Amino acid sequence: MNKAQPVVGELSPRQDISSADQGQQDHLKICQYESVQCPNSGCSETLFRKDVGDHLDSQCRYRLEPCPYCRKHYAVIHLMDHRNSTCLEVKVPCPNNCDQMIKRHELKEHYLECPEVETDCMYKKYGCSFRQKRVKVQAHEDAALNDHLVLVLESNTKLEKQIDDLQHSLVLKHHEFQERTSLAGSLENQVKPLVQEMTRCDNMIGTVQRSLEEQKDRVDSVQLQLQQLTRAFSQDLGCTELAQLRGSLDSLKQQVSAIEGLKERLVMLEDNYMRHSRLLNIHVDQFQRNEERFRELESTSYNGKLIWKIRDYQKKKEAAAAGEGRSPFMLSAPFYTSRSGYKLRARAYLNGDGSGRGTHLSLYIVLMRGDFDSLLPWPFQQPVSLTVLDQSGARKDVTIVFKPDLASSSFHRPVSDMNVATGFPCFISHAELESANDAAFVKDDTLFIKVKVDTTGLEDL
Repeated sequence: MNKAQPVVGELSPRQDISSADQGQQDHLKICQYESVQCPNSGCSETLFRKDVGDHLDSQCRYRLEPCPYCRKHYAVIHLMDHRNSTCLEVKVPCPNNCDQMIKRHELKEHYLECPEVETDCMYKKYGCSFRQKRVKVQAHEDAALNDHLVLVLESNTKLEKQIDDLQHSLVLKHHEFQERTSLAGSLENQVKPLVQEMTRCDNMIGTVQRSLEEQKDRVDSVQLQLQQLTRAFSQDLGCTELAQLRGSLDSLKQQVSAIEGLKERLVMLEDNYMRHSRLLNIHVDQFQRNEERFRELESTSYNGKLIWKIRDYQKKKEAAAAGEGRSPFMLSAPFYTSRSGYKLRARAYLNGDGSGRGTHLSLYIVLMRGDFDSLLPWPFQQPVSLTVLDQSGARKDVTIVFKPDLASSSFHRPVSDMNVATGFPCFISHAELESANDAAFVKDDTLFIKVKVDTTGLEDL
């Protein structure tokens, strides 16, 4: 029995179902009542497709809207936090309780002129201790002008006295330098004959050594003759040959005596050589100590200021990084706050110290034991400024000023040669120090460091 065939142009039941499924899928893609999730990142709401547009425009808490102050776009849910805490254009009350509203990004500038901020009198460096709100300080400066002028005059008088003392010190140093130079010349004149004597001794020793080599050859020859003599006796040589051998033996004795005399002469020359060497080493050590003393005298100051010149910066920094040398830091020459004042040094770690190792220049100040410590007030209380000097002429120096922590043992009277150093392990980064665009801190491989102690209030002994 033949199966019925579908009529051409009509759909079979299976084809009809497939077309219906495809139509349903196409409809679902545009159906306004299908549930879809909000496309905004962070939003988890599900709603009908027909409501998505209204949700995105006005209801979604994660839609982006501009801040009315800075005009940057933020999610609505975060916009209020942005206004209240981070927007730089929002005006906020002055934190010092003045009556002004200040944009958040202008707070630092406002601090420099806010009348409610506590500040020091501009004549503080001359001895005025008045500190109040800026508006009161301005009134004080106007009202106490005469007192301030007196302070300035007293400070100038002290400076003039310090200048006189410094000039007197320079004269003394100049005389001492001349004396040291004369001593160095005298030592040099004493060393020259010793060097000449050592050269003569070296030549004499060389001659003796050559003579000893010749005598060694002669001894070898005599030994050979002795062997021949022994063989001659064993063979009952004649009287003529025996007489020749006896003559050779006498000659051998004379040569041995000469060799013994040369040995004694060599021992005496070696003793002279060692004595002259010791004297020369003593003079060389004294000469080096004098040179170090000259350099220290040339760089010592007595006004609380130090200008420290560090040559070969890159080589010394690399040596510190590689761990070469006796210590990873450098010490400046000592300097003083006055002729009878505090004694200090600066300490620099070119490759950094502690948290600044490998990334920063570290600078410290060190109090040293001085000759007049028993007469000075302790603990040390004077403010200190550390500065890396700009060599470009733009004077964009980097300076940090600090006041001593009176509880720290670093500022108490020293009980050893040096107290524990105090300062800044991250004073300035290597990147800024070595490649600053608008300044030149390292020039011709040389770095200048300035240390200044505020000597205000210190009385000269």
